[in-house]
Amino acid sequence: MKTEITIHTNLQKNKQRGERPQMHRYKPSKIPLFIFWAILAVILFLIRYAVNLIEKLIPFSVNYILMPMWIIAALFCLLVLPFYFIRSYFTVSSKEVTAFTGLFFTMRHFMPTSAIKSVTTIITPLGSITGLNFVVLNALGARLLIPFMSRRDAMEISAIVNSSIRNRERKEE
Repeated sequence: MKTEITIHTNLQKNKQRGERPQMHRYKPSKIPLFIFWAILAVILFLIRYAVNLIEKLIPFSVNYILMPMWIIAALFCLLVLPFYFIRSYFTVSSKEVTAFTGLFFTMRHFMPTSAIKSVTTIITPLGSITGLNFVVLNALGARLLIPFMSRRDAMEISAIVNSSIRNRERKEE
């Protein structure tokens, strides 16, 4: 109880000084990365099986077509997907939402909560297991997607932004 009082008074002091509100940092769940790897592996093995069936009918070797496809899929699985999940993160506060994404060059997408009109939280039925939960922030003429969040993180982001919207509406009235 004592720590709650201390935190509350520190937040009040920060507001009086005009400091930025507390930023919460979120990273995408790693579980979708493993799901993408598994799906891609199944697709490649199914293609290989289909090629084995067709190979007897076609006189030339299909490996000239199949090998580049395997190399591209391997590079995608080992470089592109992990870099996206490692490098991207999202910061949320009562004043702003920022998404940092990108593979080699980081892009920053910024949306002030004063511009956000609605929040849509997409929780899939197996979202707690798969990590395929999304938060969509809608503003006039803009949309910010926060993908691959754990269920707890998606609900927390939604709660922070919704409370900011409610506080803004109360101030307007």
